[in-house]
Amino acid sequence: MDVNLAFGLSLVKVFIMLFVVMDPSGNIPIFMALTKGMSERERKKELNYAVVVTTILLLLFAFLGKIIFDVLGITPSSFMIAGGILLLLISFDLLRGKHEYGVSGESGAGVGAVPLGTPLLAGPGAITTVMVIIQSSENFVTGAFFVLFAIFSAIIATRFLLGQSERIFGIMGKVGSEVLSRVMGIIVAAIAIQFIAEGIKGMF
Repeated sequence: MDVNLAFGLSLVKVFIMLFVVMDPSGNIPIFMALTKGMSERERKKELNYAVVVTTILLLLFAFLGKIIFDVLGITPSSFMIAGGILLLLISFDLLRGKHEYGVSGESGAGVGAVPLGTPLLAGPGAITTVMVIIQSSENFVTGAFFVLFAIFSAIIATRFLLGQSERIFGIMGKVGSEVLSRVMGIIVAAIAIQFIAEGIKGMF
């Protein structure tokens, strides 16, 4: 396969991995509920808070992951297996249409940072994904480039999608959003199995 084509496909892969795990389309109904009664300006403000919090958390875990591994003596292969199992459990929740995030039904100021920024967007699945992306690359420079591309491209796409949430929710409705969330659950499950398989292979 052509080197440039393979590199491009790898970039697309890491973007899809993180974007699917963040599940912005599945979070549209939750975002609408959390910001219910807010003006358009207030809703955008909370969304911007969410984007900032999500970006900072994912960058921190992506680049501090190796230090954590070294201190705890964890190998990339074992982390890939553990991360794959975690993603598999998250995919089961997506397939059942559940959101185990402890979100209250109340809306108000501050929902952009918590729970929208974390744990809805920068949750265990997203944190695991960015750490696995940077650790599974051949060298640190390549891994850093891939993880930076994945984080910023996924954040931009998520910001755009949630910014159009009112319009999208009106078109898709609750049923459409739930169906899309379940389809993404299947994709997350496939990614999780690949993580586990590659981790097991790396241990032997």
